[in-house]
Amino acid sequence: MKKNHIIFCLLLFMLSTCSKGTVDRNLVEGSNKNQAILLRNVNIFNGRDSSLLLNKDVLLDSGIIKAIATYLKSTKEEVIEIDCRGKTLMPGLIDAHVHLSGSGCVPWEKVPADMVYNLSAYLYAGVTTVYDLGGLASDISNLSKQVETGEVIGPTIYNTHIPITVKNSHPIPLTEEMLPAPLKRLVNIISPTIDKIEDAPQLIKNYLKHDIDYVKIVCDQIPPGSPEMSFEQLKALIDEAHKSDRKVFVHIGSPQNALDAIRAGADVLAHGVWRGRLSPSQADTIAAANIPIIYTLAGFHNVKAIYNGEFTPSKRDQVLVPQNILGPITGEKGKDVYHQKQMNLFFKDVVNQSPNWLYNFQLLHQRGVTILIGTDSNLPGTYAGSTYYQEIQTLKAFGLSNYEILTGATYLNSRIFLSAPDFGLVAEGYKANLLLINGNPLENIELIHEPEMILKEGEIIQKVR
Repeated sequence: MKKNHIIFCLLLFMLSTCSKGTVDRNLVEGSNKNQAILLRNVNIFNGRDSSLLLNKDVLLDSGIIKAIATYLKSTKEEVIEIDCRGKTLMPGLIDAHVHLSGSGCVPWEKVPADMVYNLSAYLYAGVTTVYDLGGLASDISNLSKQVETGEVIGPTIYNTHIPITVKNSHPIPLTEEMLPAPLKRLVNIISPTIDKIEDAPQLIKNYLKHDIDYVKIVCDQIPPGSPEMSFEQLKALIDEAHKSDRKVFVHIGSPQNALDAIRAGADVLAHGVWRGRLSPSQADTIAAANIPIIYTLAGFHNVKAIYNGEFTPSKRDQVLVPQNILGPITGEKGKDVYHQKQMNLFFKDVVNQSPNWLYNFQLLHQRGVTILIGTDSNLPGTYAGSTYYQEIQTLKAFGLSNYEILTGATYLNSRIFLSAPDFGLVAEGYKANLLLINGNPLENIELIHEPEMILKEGEIIQKVR
């Protein structure tokens, strides 16, 4: 494992030396460190219930929600009191599918990721917790510790390691295309891959040596024609992960991928069914399994737009994403992807599959499948913080109610692998990861796009730009 770590660090170094510019890392800063806050007369969307608690006082102290009552008197002499009449307090947003070690740049430009900057961009948008679903665990765990100690300002991080796959399957082909020729051969070496079913116990044992919170497995065909993990391989891996009390997120693409993942015991589906068309009976089976899905619709829509030469950065993209990342995919420039063999195959497949997306989504939504909020950022067209709001808008357009989106972004997201999380709910004893909204987001979800206040563990987060 040590050898693989060295190889992976070499790959990252090679990419970083190809940087075409740097960015200002200072998007947010904290204030009122260790100072209590008393929110007066605030309405509360607690993340779980479909109606507001009206006109409550909320005391935040030492990073947690200390008390909620009709009237509170602080026992501390120094407390920040804020009149919140007409405003709504809600949990901070959770992005259930991120890649902190991605820059969002197309591979031919080779702009390296700045994970600290990515964290600040999420927090800027009101995302106070992220689940990383694929990167070098040691680096992300170290970053998580820096956030915990206050050395880095950012959302709380939960993470896995490089996804488990089969040889020459996703994410290997696209990763190889990003690298100079001498390093391409190393990608299959460092990626955890399963061949024989009997290899699963040792593979999971090695995987769990990393500092991880859950396991990520890939069962999809990216690009089309590449190998897919078999049901038997998938089940063997999931069984071993469950023996060690780890939940498993499975990246899926087709209806059969989803059915195989469910039969094999997956806990969460990472992505909805984007490749192929669901039948009603398949949708019935998925719904009966009661497994949540992190759908990541916006990312697929953006891939389609890039391929067609139609991608236009949103206003928030323009604030949060450096131009050397946005430029190469904006407008006609996006068609440069045609010259990248593996990426072109994938992007073209996404475009071909797009007529199925709304139909598949509505089949599952009508059957009560739990839809969670995640973005798959940072990938080309899919960015820290900014794409979260595009995902919300897309889910709304596909038929989710404001309540379904908001509870999926907060309370439900907090419970997909933790049995007793201390975030995702506005309740006494929970972390003060909160948003203050000017109005009622259950009536107008657009209001959360510009929260009046962002709090991370009781600290007020100020936007620098």
